[in-house]
Amino acid sequence: MERDFARLGVSGAAEFLAFTRSCAPASLRLTANERFFSETEDESRGGRRDDAGRIADLQAAIDDPNCAAIVAARGGAYLTRILPYIDFSSLARRRRPLTVFGFSEITTLVNLVATYRGGRGLYWLCPNFLAWKIKPLAAAQAAIGAFWRRVAELLLGPVALDSQDQQLNRTELGIGDSLNLASRAGRRRSYTDDAVPIHDLSGAIALGRVRPHTAPIIGGCLSVIAAVAGTPLFRRVRPDGAWLAIEDIHEAPYRIDRYLATLKLLGWFERLAGVLVGDFHAEGMPDQRAAVVELLRFHLPKRSPPVVITRDFGHVWPIVPVPIGVPLKIAPGKGAVRFGTARAGVERRR
Repeated sequence: MERDFARLGVSGAAEFLAFTRSCAPASLRLTANERFFSETEDESRGGRRDDAGRIADLQAAIDDPNCAAIVAARGGAYLTRILPYIDFSSLARRRRPLTVFGFSEITTLVNLVATYRGGRGLYWLCPNFLAWKIKPLAAAQAAIGAFWRRVAELLLGPVALDSQDQQLNRTELGIGDSLNLASRAGRRRSYTDDAVPIHDLSGAIALGRVRPHTAPIIGGCLSVIAAVAGTPLFRRVRPDGAWLAIEDIHEAPYRIDRYLATLKLLGWFERLAGVLVGDFHAEGMPDQRAAVVELLRFHLPKRSPPVVITRDFGHVWPIVPVPIGVPLKIAPGKGAVRFGTARAGVERRR
């Protein structure tokens, strides 16, 4: 997190959390464990040394019936290895849904939570990402504030609870890498800031034909998916009749080919309704989406699902929020394809 702190203009974990809380609307209450943001990552010693604490923290958020959202501050690494120790079964009994926001390393968690009746998954940016994409610092900080207003809108609707509501319908919103969020009644206000866009995901047809239909989207960061696909951990995430959205960063084509081969060997491509190719790039390198489409030609079956390419999905800015596991209306027209509406993503899943 040290590099994020520098980008955000804060001195450390305590100041970072104070800044984040200052960005959140009054309708949201943010809680977090500062020590998880202070952990030093040492690649020579397994990256992080706090797995037991992270497992306990994530489990507590999932099991808390008042926790309504988990929002990852950043993508990073070392999350997937702790997920086999998490019990998600309480999500099947929830009355109030738990929504997970995140992308990149958070791919596995977003997809898994979305498979449960009481879970919602939104593949969207982690707020610290904005500090790397937007300059100057003041503009990045303003965008992070807009992000939190969008979170409030997605979870609470365009108008927060009225302060005169005597029931004070407390909706706990949980936020993750140990950011926990709670909503409370506050002044009536509308969150309409367009700095963080919420609009339909769209793309151009690269291979095959797309007919109008309804289907969910699964997926996210390709290297993360390939690491867990076919394992007991990920067996609840099924490709049958779904669109697989893939993106990645800092991956050479030969490694992308290996990840696609994993999915081919598992039989995923025969079961998909389509493949959505998002951004693939490394800093200072050209867009690799065309190369990914060419690689897919070697892995797709003869009766190939269609392939659509988009600039709205990936380690890019702006990134459109993509609801995972939610039936979306897929509408082709004049070479372009539109995928439902992101606003429905946290309301109802398949």
